[in-house]
Amino acid sequence: MTTKVVVAGGTGFLGRHISRALLDAGLEVTVLGRDPAKVSSIPELQGANATRGDVTDPRSLTGTLQGADAVVQVFQFPNYPMESPKKGLTFDNYERRGGEHLLAEAHRADVSKYVFISGAGADPSSEKTWYRAKGLMERAIRSSGIDHAIIRPSWAYGPEDKALNKFRAIARLSPVVPYPGVTPQRIQPVYVTDIAATVARVFERDAWNEVFEIGSREIMTMTEVIEVMLEVMNKKRVVIGVPAPLVKLATSPLLMLPRPPLSPQAVEFAIQDGLVDITKAVEILGIEPLELREGLRRYIHA
Repeated sequence: MTTKVVVAGGTGFLGRHISRALLDAGLEVTVLGRDPAKVSSIPELQGANATRGDVTDPRSLTGTLQGADAVVQVFQFPNYPMESPKKGLTFDNYERRGGEHLLAEAHRADVSKYVFISGAGADPSSEKTWYRAKGLMERAIRSSGIDHAIIRPSWAYGPEDKALNKFRAIARLSPVVPYPGVTPQRIQPVYVTDIAATVARVFERDAWNEVFEIGSREIMTMTEVIEVMLEVMNKKRVVIGVPAPLVKLATSPLLMLPRPPLSPQAVEFAIQDGLVDITKAVEILGIEPLELREGLRRYIHA
């Protein structure tokens, strides 16, 4: 019997690649989102079903998980990671409260498996809203009684990401590539397909009730990440770190816009560390993440 999986947030950057990996593994995938019509236009989602549901409105979720064997929670709020509390666009309202709505519906539908795409540094007691929301959701899942897998990626990149691709766009036109922060940031860049493979491998190996952290074996600073990107692009540019307080000051007026491209809080989000321990992903799932240079080559020159 084919395993039926609902991917909540399957049209997003991570969600579409996770859905593709599950489809390629022979699972039946239904994408749950606010606009199911988008599914048919996304190449990675060819072969997936679609259903409408808004995790901020629990009534809209009624019946959406009926007959499903598993749920993958990978949704993010619109214009992520720029929070807009007045509009309800916050980490807590989506990743924690919205996740709890989805988890409650999973209970009602007798779904037996739940996968949560969390993040490095998730902590229910953190002062940072993004760490706290993810940590609280992790805690809710652990206490739910449903078999689960929690995936904590480091700094994710890929063809549709909103971070590294901004630097790529700047590098095409400008002799200087600025980035926020001057204190060395420590991240382990992880190609989006490695995150997707991690989720698929959880199903393949029946590896439940575990936390899997995922990132490359390289611990890099943002300067090093951009320099590798420039090398792959075959461009010579000057890479300059701009003090975070100056960037925050410069982005404050952008909060007046309906969808600000950057905000002071998003700057803080962007300069955080993202260290992970990939031991379980390697030993239990057999995942060997790509190094940044190879990951970039797979789509920059595709």
